Order: sequence, then C-alpha cells, then structure tokens
Amino acid sequence: METRQRIMQCAFELFAHQGDKFSLSGISISVGIKKASIYFHFHSKEELIREVIEDEIDEYFFEINQENDSLERVFFRFLDYYESSQTKLLFWKRLLLFPPETLNPDLVTRIREASARRFEVVRGLIAQAAADGVILQTDQDEVEIMFFSLLHGLLSSVLIYRPADMKRHYRGIWNRFWASIAVIPPTEGGKSPDR
Repeated sequence: METRQRIMQCAFELFAHQGDKFSLSGISISVGIKKASIYFHFHSKEELIREVIEDEIDEYFFEINQENDSLERVFFRFLDYYESSQTKLLFWKRLLLFPPETLNPDLVTRIREASARRFEVVRGLIAQAAADGVILQTDQDEVEIMFFSLLHGLLSSVLIYRPADMKRHYRGIWNRFWASIAVIPPTEGGKSPDR
C-alpha cells in the first residue's frame, strides 16, 4: 500500500475513534513517516479529512436500484456494508452525528443529498410494496421510520453491546419486522416474499 493510502487509512481509523481531534503526529507515528511527509500528500489536516470522507462516500451511499431492489435487499446490503469493519460504523456514526466544524459545506451538502436520495428510494420501495399489496396499507412514513430505526438500532447495538455475532440474529429480526407490515408473512424458509 502506498504512503498516501496508508495516511488516509490511518486518518480514517483515527477519525472513527477520536473525531477530528486526532493529530497529524499520531498519523506520522502510526504510518512510520515524518510529520512533514504528510504535507507532501495533503496541504492540511482539513484536506486530509475531506479526502478520507470523499473516498468513503461512494461506498457508503451504495447505489440502490429501485426497480430491482426490495426493502429486504436494501436492509441486508446496509448491514453487509458494516460487516467487514466496525471502524466504518464508528466513522459514519461520528461523521453524521458530530461532523467536524471545518467540514467543507459542499461536502456536507453532498452527504445530505445522498442521504435524502436513499430515504426517497426506500420511501418508493415502501409505496410500491403497498401498491402491489405486499405490505399492509398503513402510514408509509411510519414504515420508513421503523425501517431506518431498526437498521440504526441494530448498528448501535453492535457498538454498545459488542455481541460475538449479531449477524446470526439479522434474519430473525428482519422476519419479525416483515411480519409486522406484510400482508403475507415470511415463508417457512425464512425469506419474505419480496426478496
């Protein structure tokens, strides 16, 4: 891995654990370079943070194709994104809840717009499932809030309780959620009809 990527990876991990309070000296020690070498790759700490965030945005806001997706697939893809790294979870929780004050306004706008698009796609999937008679005709805003609350609650539980294997519970949790909104409950194989 080249030096620039190592610096960015270290900044990503430090931001996840410390927010923007991490030091460039800490990066230089972790990467094994002189602090001045960081400035060869990045003009400032703010530029480094911005590039780390930009690098992660596209992966975090994975493309959801409303025509071919279902609530269930979106649910599990969202959880799968974090499966490989608890650091990713810490990074996004910190960024979304406590964004750095120096964060570029254009980047903040980009994150907000991508979040809004994700919510709109999920809203569309819920509306389509209701129109198709797959889920109950109910308050779609409530279903959307339930969906995202369930996801974010599971992710917070991973951080708070650190169970050995939360993933083994995801299918059962999804089935309970689905049973609460579905016209037809999950099949015996454990999959909801919309997957």
